[in-house]
Amino acid sequence: MDMLKKTSFEALPQELITKLSDTFQRISQLGVSVASAIESDHLAGYPAYVPTYGDSESEHTCREARLVAIRSMTRLTIQPDSHRSLNAGILCSSPDTVLAVHAYNDAKDAFKQAVQEIRHCQSKSSVDASRISRLIENEISDKGYRNGPVSRAMNTLRISDLDLKRCYTRIRIMPPNLEVFSWSWTTKHARIIKMSHQEALKMAAEWPDQRVSAIAVDVITRRCDPQAPLARKIPLPNQLRANYAYLSQGEIVRASAPISGVVIAQQNVLPRRLWRPDPGISGNDAPRITRRSSLEAQPVVEALKLYRYV
Repeated sequence: MDMLKKTSFEALPQELITKLSDTFQRISQLGVSVASAIESDHLAGYPAYVPTYGDSESEHTCREARLVAIRSMTRLTIQPDSHRSLNAGILCSSPDTVLAVHAYNDAKDAFKQAVQEIRHCQSKSSVDASRISRLIENEISDKGYRNGPVSRAMNTLRISDLDLKRCYTRIRIMPPNLEVFSWSWTTKHARIIKMSHQEALKMAAEWPDQRVSAIAVDVITRRCDPQAPLARKIPLPNQLRANYAYLSQGEIVRASAPISGVVIAQQNVLPRRLWRPDPGISGNDAPRITRRSSLEAQPVVEALKLYRYV
């Protein structure tokens, strides 16, 4: 096994390692530039609003809230669960800060591309294996999925503690003349992963719990059509969205988009705003009309969250 790992590592082209290193250094440098620019905006009187920091309007808009927002926007490493990143906030920003954030986002895109090139630098058989591994471990939901070559390259550069998902996440820059901004939540949604019968059997056979594995293989073999696809349905946490309106050529334009953190407003005045806490945490989930699903109501293998199509 060690010899196989060594061979795989040596087969990784040096230019991919160099590209990963260069793009990471670029992110790090520009993250410092973004932090400095946002600090300068504070001195110039640009306001900030962080609804999840503190319990009052004065705390939501204080300098400490801005500092927490900066750390959240520029953090790239894996943190303990107790150091949860902010998922909401608005920073009014100067043109210089907007330019710095654009450059930071571009650097993140370049780093993501470098990781993807390393990830794809492997044989077709290992791609299939990594897909099954991803389905089992579901690492992508937390810190970014890493296959063997990506992990080895990051270890070589001593950046194995990077949170890839954070490294990929762009900072959203809102349109100019933002008038209204409110937060809402998409609830009770799931990721659906379509699988062939063969992939489902392979996943079941490789499941870490041997008892679950044996039962799953038996159920899939007996109860599922070998020619019919299956689906893995993975519940997702509530997704934060922004509903906003901005002035464009004298007209109010309304829009909505998913967001994952603090946003940049290209102006020196905060928009009218409304924060809504996560209903999954507050326990105030609104009633919903049940949608028709292409999947059966009950999983065929509950432990694997595996469903048959209707």
